[in-house]
Amino acid sequence: MSFAFHTWFWLGSWIFYYLRFGNYATVAMLDSGAAAAGLLMEIPTGAVADLIGKKKTLIAAFFLQGVGNLLMAISGNIWMLAVSLWLFVCVGGAFYSGTLEALVFDSLKSVGDENTFDKKMGVVSAIKLWSIAICGLLGGLSYIIWPGLPFALSGLVCLVGMFACMWLTEPKIDTEKTSIRDFLRQNTLGLRTLFGGAYLKKLTVFLAVTGAFGAVIFELLDDLLAIEYGYTPVGVSVLFSLACLLAGFVSFYFPRLKLKVNHSTLLIVSVLVMAATLLFSPFIGVMAFGGFTLLRIIFEVLYSNSTSVIINNNIESSVRATTLSTLSLLRSVPYALGGTFIGATVLFVGGAKSFAVGFGLVLFILTLLLGRGIKKPA
Repeated sequence: MSFAFHTWFWLGSWIFYYLRFGNYATVAMLDSGAAAAGLLMEIPTGAVADLIGKKKTLIAAFFLQGVGNLLMAISGNIWMLAVSLWLFVCVGGAFYSGTLEALVFDSLKSVGDENTFDKKMGVVSAIKLWSIAICGLLGGLSYIIWPGLPFALSGLVCLVGMFACMWLTEPKIDTEKTSIRDFLRQNTLGLRTLFGGAYLKKLTVFLAVTGAFGAVIFELLDDLLAIEYGYTPVGVSVLFSLACLLAGFVSFYFPRLKLKVNHSTLLIVSVLVMAATLLFSPFIGVMAFGGFTLLRIIFEVLYSNSTSVIINNNIESSVRATTLSTLSLLRSVPYALGGTFIGATVLFVGGAKSFAVGFGLVLFILTLLLGRGIKKPA
C-alpha cells in the first residue's frame, strides 16, 4: 500500500509543470491552496477512518488520488489543475494521512505485538521512500516525453492500489458503529487527546511548530532552492530520488540497530540538523546543496518515525487515526494560510537562498526553546 500510494513520478518535475500555468505566485497559490484543502479535510477524514474503518478509508484515498492525478495530467488551464489538485488529490491525501499507520499499530496490538511498531513503521517508511526514489527518477525522464506523463503514471498506479486495498483485513478492535453523533464527537477527540495532559500539550506544541516549518521546507523551499542552484527537472528528480533512496535505508535499518534511542532527543536533534543546513544556503555550491538536501531528507525521516512512535504509544486505538490527522492539521495550518505570503517574502528578500538563512535560524532557536519540555517524566 505504501509503495503504490507514493509512486510520485512527478517528484522532480511538479514545480516546472506548475510554472507552465504561470509564475512563482501561481506555484505558491496552487501549493498553499492544496495545503488548505488538505487542512479542511484532515480531521473529518481521520474521524471517518475511526468510524467506518481504515480499509474503506484507504480505498477512498487511492481512488481520489488516482482520479486526481489523471485529471492533473490532462489539465488545459490553471483552474482544471487547481480543482484536480485541491478536490481530488488533497482529499485523497487527507484520507490516507494517519490511516495506514493507525491500521498497522492496531493490527499489531490485536496480536499483542505492538512493541515492534517502530520496526514495522521503519519498513513502511522505507518502502515509501524507495517508491518515491524509483518513481521520481523515472518521472524526471518521462517529463521529457510529455509534461503530464508523471501525473498520469502516478494516477494509474494509485488505481491499481485501490483494488489491492480490497484484500486488507482489519483487526476486530477497529469495529465501531457509525452515527452522526459519533462523527461529531470524534472530530473533537483529536484536539482533546493532544492537549489532554501537561506532557502531551508540550509535545503537541513542539511537533506542531517544527512540523509547520518542515512543511515549508519540504513542500516549497527545497524546490525553490534547487531552481536557484540551476537544477533541471531531471536533475531535481535525480537529487530527490537519491535522497529518498538513502533515507529509505536509514528508516529500514535504524530501528534494527537495537540502539537505546530516546525518541524525544532524536526529534530535537533531527530538527536542529535540518535547520542548521539551511543556514549555509547562500554560501555553498551545487554539490554542497545536494549534500545538505540529502541530510535534511534523511533526518526528516528520523523525525517522522520518532513522531509516530511517541504519539502511538500515548493514545488509544479508538482515536488514533483522528489524533494523527489532528496533528497533521496543526502542522499544515501556517503553510495553508500563509503560503502565498511566504512566496512573496522569498521574492522580497532576494530569493530562496536569503530566505533560507533567516528561516533556518528561527527554526533552530525555536527548537532549542520548545525542545526542553518534551522529555516525558518518569
